This record gives sequence, structure tokens and C-alpha cells, in this order.
Amino acid sequence: MPEDHRLGSVARRLAATERVLVVEDEHDIADFLRAYFRASGYDLVHIDPDTPLQVLDALDEHKPDCVLLDLNLRGFSGAEAYRLLRTEDRYALLPVIVVSARPDARQLMEATGGVDAFVSKPFNVNSLADLVADRIASASRLTAEAGLDPVTGLLGHEFVEARMADEITVAAPDGPTVFALGRLLSVEEILTDVGQEGLEYVNREIVGRARRLLPAEVTFGLARGDELAMLVPGFTAEEALERLAPAMDDVGEIELPGGYTFSPRFAVGIACYPDHASNADELYMAADAALAVAVESNRQAVIAL
Repeated sequence: MPEDHRLGSVARRLAATERVLVVEDEHDIADFLRAYFRASGYDLVHIDPDTPLQVLDALDEHKPDCVLLDLNLRGFSGAEAYRLLRTEDRYALLPVIVVSARPDARQLMEATGGVDAFVSKPFNVNSLADLVADRIASASRLTAEAGLDPVTGLLGHEFVEARMADEITVAAPDGPTVFALGRLLSVEEILTDVGQEGLEYVNREIVGRARRLLPAEVTFGLARGDELAMLVPGFTAEEALERLAPAMDDVGEIELPGGYTFSPRFAVGIACYPDHASNADELYMAADAALAVAVESNRQAVIAL
């Protein structure tokens, strides 16, 4: 971390442009962080919320560049707030550094992916400041690389892979997380009948309807190629299938401008951490393999073996 971020840099403090939101119920820790980070050139805001929704409200109000999120808050877990903010597209790439007294926090921090990290209490404030600067920079790079797909409005595979790694290592290290890959079948038929613009219209409609039909905690993105990726935290593979199958059936007939109608058919591959994989890479590959089986066997959905 550059020297001008260090404690006592008056010029840096007066020119502060980056804001850190601290979500912490221990006020002495928050006061210490406020003093350090403000002197180091950051604008720091502290909240002690009662509900996950209050965390989201604070994000809307203060628009931070990075969040320091305690897991053990008053009356709820910080993981609940983490999942809630990740359901909002505007916070999909916001760096969140989870602070915890868990004894395995260091291992989680070393394993985590994407733009997030796991820090144990007690922490070294200089190392934490370095990490904040690194994650803000990483978020900027990821924002530039991921980009929104102009057709569906979804972020790309870099975002999907980062969120999957974050969910496994940050929000649910001991619980299930489902990753599903969906592919629209009969693409060639649509292209033949209505061309590329018609296919793009169908894709937009499918994503919009899927968002409305599936639970709010489902994260959507684009996988490599033209596949729809869905991350379903807190569900087993069987529970996720119970949610996904009706949604696939209920998308219904799509009518394009000009009167062409199309009833989309899907193939979906479903894999669950930790049942089918021990890390994010294995989870992605398991879902991809299940999708291949679904496509080859012309089945609506297949759960990984």
C-alpha cells in the first residue's frame, strides 16, 4: 500500500475520495477504525444495524467503495446482509470484507475468490487497510472486465465465478450452495425463423421472467458462451430443482413483435456444494457436466452425480 495511505497524511485525508462502510456492533472497534481510516485518507461511515435491510439502506445512502462487515451483529448474522446486497445488481461487484472471530477465518481468507476477503479478529489494522485498497482496485478491474451483457443486462462469467467463490467461502462455508447452468434449446430454430434480433428478444424475456419467478436470493449471470448461470444459496440440489423446475415451466409462451410466438425449452445442470464439489471450480465443472447430460438426453434438468 502506498505510503500516502498511512496514518498522518493530512493531504490524503483532506482529499479523501474513497468511502468505507463499517457494519459493526462493537463501537470501540468502529471508533478505532474510524480514527485510523479517516487519518489514512478514507471517508469512513459506521452503522450498528438491527436488520439486514438497514445495511442495504445504508449502502443506498452512503454509496461506499468498500464494506467491512462483521458476521456477529445484533439479532442477525452479517451473512444475511451479505446475501441481501448481492441480490441487488448495483452492488454485485461492491467489495465486501467480512470480519469474523471464527478460528478458521485465515484459511477462508486465503481461499476466497472474487473481490471479497475474510479477516479474523483481532486484526492488524495496517494489513486491513492494505486489503481495503487492494479490494477496491480489484473491484474496479472486475467491473471493467465483467461488463453488462447488452441483451440480457446480466454480468458475465467473471462475475459469476467471483460470486460463487464468495458464497462458498464467505456466506456459507458450512452450508449448501447450488450452482445451476441453463441452456435455451432450439436456438437454431429461432435464428432461422426470426434471426438474431428475435433471439435477443427471447433471451431478454426469459431472463426477466426467470427473475420474477425465482426467489430473490438467486443470483443471475451469464456463463461462458450463451448459458444462463444461477447461484442458489442455502439450498440442496433437490430443493433447488423444486424451485427451478416450476419456473422453467411457467416462463410460458413468448410473443415477439410481429406475431411470432415461441415456447422456450430449457436444459439445466444442477450441482451442489459440498455434495458434488469441494470448491468453486469443481462446482462449476459439476454443473457443466450435468448440463451436458441434460442436453444429450433431452431432459429438462439433471442433478450432478
